Amino acid sequence: MAEIMNTNLKAAGGVNEALIVNTVRRRGPISRVDIAKLTGLTAPTVTNISGKLIDAGIISTYMIGEYSGGRRPVLLKANPEVANLVIADVRSKEIIGYVVNAGLEVKKQVSQNTQHLEKDEVLAILEDIIRQCCSSAEGQSASAIGITVRGPVRSTEGLSLFSPTTGWRNVPLKFIMEERFHLPVVVENDMRAMALGLYYYGPYREVKNAIFMGVGGGIGSGIILNGELYRGLGDSAGEIGHSVVDIDGPLCSCGNYGCLEAMASETALVYFMVKAVKEGRSSLVSSIVEGNIEAIRAEHIYTAAEEGDALAARMLRHVARYLGFGVTNVINIFNPELVIIGGGIVRARRFVEEAMLQVIRERALESCFSNVRLEFSSVGREAVLKGIVDLVMQNIMALTK
Repeated sequence: MAEIMNTNLKAAGGVNEALIVNTVRRRGPISRVDIAKLTGLTAPTVTNISGKLIDAGIISTYMIGEYSGGRRPVLLKANPEVANLVIADVRSKEIIGYVVNAGLEVKKQVSQNTQHLEKDEVLAILEDIIRQCCSSAEGQSASAIGITVRGPVRSTEGLSLFSPTTGWRNVPLKFIMEERFHLPVVVENDMRAMALGLYYYGPYREVKNAIFMGVGGGIGSGIILNGELYRGLGDSAGEIGHSVVDIDGPLCSCGNYGCLEAMASETALVYFMVKAVKEGRSSLVSSIVEGNIEAIRAEHIYTAAEEGDALAARMLRHVARYLGFGVTNVINIFNPELVIIGGGIVRARRFVEEAMLQVIRERALESCFSNVRLEFSSVGREAVLKGIVDLVMQNIMALTK
C-alpha cells in the first residue's frame, strides 16, 4: 500500500480504533461523550484512543462545543488529508474518475463517453480513467481505488456479476485493477454505495431500517437493516429492479420478462413512449427530437410533460403505477421506516408521485404501510461518491490491522 500522506494509519488498526475513526468521519465534528454514546465504548477508552488518533494525525480537535452544563466539550473531526483516493464511477453512458480525499473533497475529475462501445472497450476506458487519475499530481499519492458499477456485484471478490450498461459478466474488476495499479481496490454496486452515502452523510442516520431505490436507466436499491447495509448470502441483495411485476411484460436487460426495471425505469419510459409515437399518437416529444424517434430520451419526455404534453404525462403515470407495485412489494417484505426514491425519475416527481402512491395505498398491507415514510431525493451521484469513499476508507483501515 502507498504511504498514506505520511500518516501512521496503524494507529487506527484496532477494532475500537476503527470504530472511533468511522464515527468521527461520519458524525464529526463530535464530542468524546457523544462518541461513547454512539459506539458503546467507555469514556476512558474513547479518551485514550482518541488521544492516540490525534497524535497520529488521523483526527484532530476542531473547536469547543456549545455549553450544555458542566465543562464545554471539545469537538473532534477527521483529518481530510489522511488519504487521497481514486474513484471510478461507471455510469450508463460514461465513466467519471475522481481524485478525492478522505474529507470528500474532489481534487480532480475526468470523464470519457462509453456509449455504443463493446464491453472490452469499456473496460479499457475504465483502466485509462484510473490511470489518468493515478498519474495526476493530485492522485500520485493515492492509497486505494474505488469502483462503482451498475448491476449485481460480489463485493468481497470485487466481481461484476452482470452490468447491463457495459455487457460485463463475471468480470474480476478488483483482480484486474490491482494487477495494473498495485493498489487495493474496492468494487461496489452503485445503488448500495448511494444508500451508504445517503445514510451516513445525509439526514437519515437515526433511521434503523430503510430502503434506498434508484430509478434511472435501471432500478436498483440499497437495503439498510438494523443500521447496517444488508448484502445477502451471495452478496447480491438489493436487485429489486429484477423482481417481476408483469409476467407478460417486455424483455429486461437481465434476460427475464416483465421485471420492474423493464416496466418502471427511464429505459422503460422511453420504450413505452417510442412505441406510442410509432403507433401514431401525437406528442411534443416528436418535435423535440425533430422527428428522429430513435433519439427519444427520458429527459425529452420530462420536458414535454412539463410543457403540458398529454401523452408524456400519461406515459409517466403508466411507469409510476408499476413503480408503485415495486415499492409496495418492498414495503410488504421489509416493513421499513423509510423508502427513498432517487435517480433521474425524481425530475418527474409531480407527474409520478400521486399515481405511485395510489397503487401503494391500494396494495400495501396497512400494518406495513401505516408507519412508513416515502421521500424523494435529488442528491443522486453525490451520494454514490460519498458511499464508495466511505467503503474504501473502511477497507484501508482494515488492511492496517
